[in-house]
Amino acid sequence: MFHKKLKTALILSLALTSFGAFSAPSFAAGYTLNPEVKDATPALKQAAEIGVRTYNNPDMQNEANKDAILVLSFGTTYKDSRQKTIDQTVSAIKAAHPDQKVVVAFTSHIIVDRIKAKEGVTVPTPEQAMAQLKKEGYTRVAITSLDIIPGMEYAYDTAIFDLYKHDFKKLTLGTPLMYWMGQEDQRDDIAEFVKAFSTQFPKIGKKDAILVMA
Repeated sequence: MFHKKLKTALILSLALTSFGAFSAPSFAAGYTLNPEVKDATPALKQAAEIGVRTYNNPDMQNEANKDAILVLSFGTTYKDSRQKTIDQTVSAIKAAHPDQKVVVAFTSHIIVDRIKAKEGVTVPTPEQAMAQLKKEGYTRVAITSLDIIPGMEYAYDTAIFDLYKHDFKKLTLGTPLMYWMGQEDQRDDIAEFVKAFSTQFPKIGKKDAILVMA
């Protein structure tokens, strides 16, 4: 069972940064180019798209608001572990946002196939989840990532954002758990995570040490 402090840190980072699409919390960090840059090229503009991404579709602004949260995880084939980690995190997100539909998708297509074969359970891929949300008439979707760092899996998340942003009235993508490191006047996710994670460590002596590896 997560210590309350660690669980709170996880839920805040995993759920609320994406839900900033609808509620705009103060910590929904974003990056802006230096005002001295007068003629930013498309490549430079794309490079500056870090932090919580938001796209407002000008062609759908008259559409009614119908909100959903899409939770993206790499996934796991270990059912017990999935229930204790991913499922519990998703349950906490649902509890925090009871008025929004919450959908889970796994970015690992291999894991999706193995769960289907072994358990008979269908977990959608991000593409399938986005298509279904559009079919059901949802117009504002907040994508939240359960990734720890902005690696390849998070790059998949950003690709989903870019590919589907024109299909909805408003689409946002939150950041992974450890994203900002105190630069550009942003919060220090890494320091906050380590502080929360340290509550899980056993007591050690003066000559003992704990090495955290990833």
